Amino acid sequence: MGMGNNALVTRRPRWLFIASAVFATAVLAGCDSSSVTENSAASAVSTSASPASTAASPPSTLRSSGTAAACVTSAPKGACGPYRYTAITDSDGKNTFVSQNVWNPIPRWSQKLHATSPGSWYVTANMPDGNTAVVSFPDASKEYYYKNTLTRWSAIYSSFAEDMNASSATSAEAAYDIWLNGWKNEVMIQHDIVNRGSCPVLATASFGGSGGVPVQIWNLCKYGSELIWQLRGAPERAGRVNILAMLTWLERHGYLPQESELVNISYGFEICSTGGRPETFTVSQFSISAPAARQ
Repeated sequence: MGMGNNALVTRRPRWLFIASAVFATAVLAGCDSSSVTENSAASAVSTSASPASTAASPPSTLRSSGTAAACVTSAPKGACGPYRYTAITDSDGKNTFVSQNVWNPIPRWSQKLHATSPGSWYVTANMPDGNTAVVSFPDASKEYYYKNTLTRWSAIYSSFAEDMNASSATSAEAAYDIWLNGWKNEVMIQHDIVNRGSCPVLATASFGGSGGVPVQIWNLCKYGSELIWQLRGAPERAGRVNILAMLTWLERHGYLPQESELVNISYGFEICSTGGRPETFTVSQFSISAPAARQ
């Protein structure tokens, strides 16, 4: 989480984006967006991105091949897809995207997205040194368009592998951003947090032990309607989580409404600062396994 002095702060809404299907609106927890006012954030929308800086070559595992040409965009609301992606259950060529999602552009930002699939993409970002507000949430996402109460699934597992190539000046995190109930309730699952502090803990819970998910302890905190699971202990760059277990725990303990309906699962990076130099944020694996519950 992006908290200055371990305190939660005001967040800014993400972009509303439509491309063949309804994309995401979101409110994300900021690194410390107290330094950005509503007026300054609004005026920054019209600010052009600074020219992309020269960066190192992309990871060899993500270079495009003859079978999957890379989609490249520098537009703040640019997106790649939709994809039919077999590593995500029910990805049908209409509901799965990779997005730039620069929802809070500020002066001197730049970010370029390269994607071959939701499980093989990266952004090269250059965010000002010392910036403490979340500028972007580049992410892969799966939309759920119909009424989908959590009881529809017997499990929702997800695997990830990422690398932020972080330096001492990096302020960012890798996380899931999950929306429910007509975009009214938000749950984040944060597993790799760099220079962003921690949030006040409301509860702790253990998840794992089935579906290839290791047993791990997670801290829960809350800001407004946003609920945040943070991995307790050492950060992880690769792993597997039981999303359904984490959501149903919140239902059982009164943090989410009963019969909550899933709207969107996104995975990516909240980026605040790269120290004023190019930094490559890479996703080399992303999957969602969501078998239907038995009737």
